[in-house]
Amino acid sequence: MKKSETPRRERPAAAPRTTSRPSDGAPRSELRAMAPQGASVDLRIGPDHVPEHLFRRLLGAYLSGAREFVLRERPSITPETREVVRSFCRRTRQPEIVSDEGSILRIRDLAFESPVSIDQRLGRMGRMVLEVHRDAVRSWQHLPLGGDGHWEHRDDEVDREAWYIQRIASLGLLLERPDPQLLGAWTVARSLERIADHAVVLGTVGPRLVELPNGAGPATSLRQFHAQAMEHLEGILGTTDPDVANGLLDTGEALITSGHSLADRLLPGVGGATMPPATAAAVARILESIGRTIAYAQDIAQVALDRPCAIAALEAKSEGFLPVPAP
Repeated sequence: MKKSETPRRERPAAAPRTTSRPSDGAPRSELRAMAPQGASVDLRIGPDHVPEHLFRRLLGAYLSGAREFVLRERPSITPETREVVRSFCRRTRQPEIVSDEGSILRIRDLAFESPVSIDQRLGRMGRMVLEVHRDAVRSWQHLPLGGDGHWEHRDDEVDREAWYIQRIASLGLLLERPDPQLLGAWTVARSLERIADHAVVLGTVGPRLVELPNGAGPATSLRQFHAQAMEHLEGILGTTDPDVANGLLDTGEALITSGHSLADRLLPGVGGATMPPATAAAVARILESIGRTIAYAQDIAQVALDRPCAIAALEAKSEGFLPVPAP
């Protein structure tokens, strides 16, 4: 799933990042118990369906905690539908086809039990995303990898982890007294998934920088800007302190402003015929992706900042009352 956004400055509210009962280290058997009994999704596929739309429907059901997926297509399941199902099973952890009866294909969640907590998974995912980003920028000094799908494969690894964390969080939020930190975990996983998408852009577009006519100067500036963005993200992933998060949010705002200044300095070369249009487009996309990476990191920082308020609100709800806003 690749996205195309422009940097935004707003700081959307999010809930905290960590989690405890029941998904903090809960084995898969407990996670199954969270979902409603008989949680099954029945998908009827019409003759003019779009494969990408079917994938989104399956993924949406998976993220919502469905344990079984039943696909019905007349007169029989087509090869296109089977390819979507294979892609869905490959890119998630880990539904499998349990029956195939001509016009009905049944998928069931058979993921193994895992003692790994959401906190641990988020930590591992954060390190994975940082590594993919840094590898993408390091690849700029080498020849392109070609059409072997290397960066898409790396992105799929991140997606698989992000979607699994979101699924666990969704199941936990179905409880009568949900952990106040599950929504934060969902938000962090979603933001990291989007950040990884921009690593794919850096890895696939970056090799065009070899065509820069002014030597390594512009590429060096882009590498330095990216290194600052990674330092910002790494700092955010390492803190749950609201005061530290506030400082990192200020840093992120400064980095976004710096990115705009860098764009103004690098891109006017197009009008002066000092930079080929295709190379300028690559520079613009790289600047946009680094900017979006910073913006999503800001969302993660907001999770830590909002943590006390989110916990207080859910504790008040569990006691049967909600705070009354001041007039």
